[in-house]
Amino acid sequence: MILRLYCTFLLPALFLSGCNQNTKEQEIVAREKAVEHREERMALLEDDYRALVEMRDSLKAHSSVEADTASTFDDWPDSVQGDWSSRMVCRSSRCANYVIGDQRNELWRFYSDSTGSYVQVVNNNEYTRVFSGRYHGQKITLNVLRDSTINNKSAMQVELDDLGSDIMKGSLVITGQNNCKAVFSVELTPRER
Repeated sequence: MILRLYCTFLLPALFLSGCNQNTKEQEIVAREKAVEHREERMALLEDDYRALVEMRDSLKAHSSVEADTASTFDDWPDSVQGDWSSRMVCRSSRCANYVIGDQRNELWRFYSDSTGSYVQVVNNNEYTRVFSGRYHGQKITLNVLRDSTINNKSAMQVELDDLGSDIMKGSLVITGQNNCKAVFSVELTPRER
């Protein structure tokens, strides 16, 4: 009789408890998948948020540059507009990358559009950097535009204070990390137009 009692009540209870455990495991697996799915969605939302913040900051920076240049924006004069060959010689240096006497030859392209006046620098038929510029009558000042794709902390500033129709002269100052500063003399001559 006891054996019958065991067979009647305990064996089905054991089977049912085993089935119940399987359903609990399945519920836990389903919950874990749901949590993983939510985490993936949150990661995508975080990436979108970061991209939007970067875009907002970029637009703010661009609008502040426009506000700064809006009142003083002038096209390059005809005598400056176009392509110029540059010859630069390092005159002083506290940088490991630049040595006094180093020479560089590049193509400088002066152009203007609806956003301002710029100089595109080309070296060996490859774009290297862009300067935003201002023309002050007898002087031109250029500041390098930062490229977000390049992790370069150096700043470049050009001042051309000897302007002629056949030659423009001035200096390029490069400042970087660790008290790095190099000064180049700049001489620009017009290319065949």
